[in-house]
Amino acid sequence: MVEKQTIIHMYRTVGYSKRAIARELDVSRKTVHKVIAEYEAALNCDDPESSLESVLTIPPHYNSSRRGRRVIVGSLKDLIDDCLEKNARKRAMGLKKQCMRGKDIY
Repeated sequence: MVEKQTIIHMYRTVGYSKRAIARELDVSRKTVHKVIAEYEAALNCDDPESSLESVLTIPPHYNSSRRGRRVIVGSLKDLIDDCLEKNARKRAMGLKKQCMRGKDIY
């Protein structure tokens, strides 16, 4: 992910708009807006130095507990089975390093 400092630098120092920052760094406009809003909220706090330090150094956290399982469609299942068969043939021929990993197949 693009560092928060880069977004803030482009917004405050260079004077880019939020859309221009999102376009140039190839991130979502919502992400740019969120980072800038956190930064400005930290500036308006009672102790701006410590709050700015915490805003810039805390890594992002993601909540993946609410994600649902993906449904595998029949055509996709056939494709996965085909990849597994190719892997079995490659292993039989001694080409273990050319096999696809589970992450690559999925």
